[in-house]
Amino acid sequence: MTRSLHWIAWSLLLVLAWGVGAAADDGDASDPLLEARRAIAAGELRRALTHLEAAIQAAPSSPEPRLLAGEVLLSIAKTNIAGGGMGRTVQPFLRDALDTLASLDVTPKGGLAPAWRARLAPARAEAHFLLGELAPALETLAAAEIGTLPEAARAACHDLAARVHYAAGRYDDAAASFEQAGNPLAAASAYDAARKPEKSMPLYAQAIHAAPGDGALLERALTAVRYHRSHRTLLAALEDVATPEGTAGLPLLRARAELLEGSGRIDEAIGLLQDAAARDEASADALVGLGRLWGLKAMSGDAVDQDALDRAADAYIAAIRRVPEDEAAAAGLSWLASQDYTRLWKAWRDERITGRCLRVQQALVEAVPDDAWAWGNLGNTLRVLGRHDAALEAYTRAREANPYDPAILSDRGLALSGAGRATEALEAFEASVTLDGGHLSGRQNAARMLYLRGRLEAAAAHLGAAARTSRAVGGSPGTYRFLLDRVWRAGRRSDLR
Repeated sequence: MTRSLHWIAWSLLLVLAWGVGAAADDGDASDPLLEARRAIAAGELRRALTHLEAAIQAAPSSPEPRLLAGEVLLSIAKTNIAGGGMGRTVQPFLRDALDTLASLDVTPKGGLAPAWRARLAPARAEAHFLLGELAPALETLAAAEIGTLPEAARAACHDLAARVHYAAGRYDDAAASFEQAGNPLAAASAYDAARKPEKSMPLYAQAIHAAPGDGALLERALTAVRYHRSHRTLLAALEDVATPEGTAGLPLLRARAELLEGSGRIDEAIGLLQDAAARDEASADALVGLGRLWGLKAMSGDAVDQDALDRAADAYIAAIRRVPEDEAAAAGLSWLASQDYTRLWKAWRDERITGRCLRVQQALVEAVPDDAWAWGNLGNTLRVLGRHDAALEAYTRAREANPYDPAILSDRGLALSGAGRATEALEAFEASVTLDGGHLSGRQNAARMLYLRGRLEAAAAHLGAAARTSRAVGGSPGTYRFLLDRVWRAGRRSDLR
């Protein structure tokens, strides 16, 4: 729609320019061509057509009234298109425009002055284009021999030819025409459609060279890079582009970092993002990128690089402290915490891993103090480390944020059990099941506690309910059947099977 409005405005301005010139030179109000120009200037296009019809009848061999009438009809059609019109509100005007212009010869040998042909060629070609008649549109522009038209009109004709080629799926021809029109970015997009990144990337680099601080332009180029996976191609094309000083250089620094990462040059990408983070004291983007790259570096070898994970944690923590609501930073911290929490079961005495896990989770709850999930995870880590009192405090905060999560109650029961508070632990497990009868962990934990207390029938009831729930949701009830068997054997009662 924006492009249509642009062409409407261009056409009307051209028409108005003719009208102003004529009004200054001609004072005869009875001249239908003059009246048509006045109507156009007033925006009364349909009244202008009436006067133009009279002007054509009065001077059938003159190209001006026919050309002006064709342009007005085309403008009406494009106005209707811009307003959402189609079919009967558009096609008749386009057909009338073509009929009106049919007698005019667009070729250089037809005798029509270049200035007239510069208006005739795009008007006729665009009418065909809007009707979906792509071949006649291209034939019109070819017959006009764009190179013979006044220089000021050539770019618009090449641009129109490019759009017709693109609509026809002839992307190479479209790119060539866009380049002739002086629109390298549109040409790059056409080469992208043709899947020729070796041609599109230099054009993106050319545009970036002229505006290295244009973030939207860089993102457009990176979108094409991701599609083609042509990181090295654009990276090479950008080698001679200087990075602007200060925050103006941030978009280019981040873009180059992504290109380096895609080219497998992680250390260089980290260096650029460190520069970006030092320049940008308000955004968390560069810090989040650093955390992600350090994490990638940590997991890329045969063994986990703990130094790199420490640096990833530092970057993500700095990011979330700078912008607490940054979701990417929170996701990065959660990923780090999950990696370390998994290792706690095997290396819980490793102070480096436990320290990093707690540091990351503490940063999460500080940034988002009403996040029940973050508090619950912190409680789980403290519980696994045997710090039951601190774990209970974390679970209390989690319950304050979300009192309706049965998992928090069940995990709190485990901490109470670890602290030797068995009665309170059982109450917590029972509360989790009361809150959600299908909560399997709560059922199993309650059954275990009841089993240890010798309340075998109550334990069996929980395990039976867990088995039925597991089966209902498509899971395997085998684990609960096994535990039921243990309870039965302990009680030696067949009615508990």
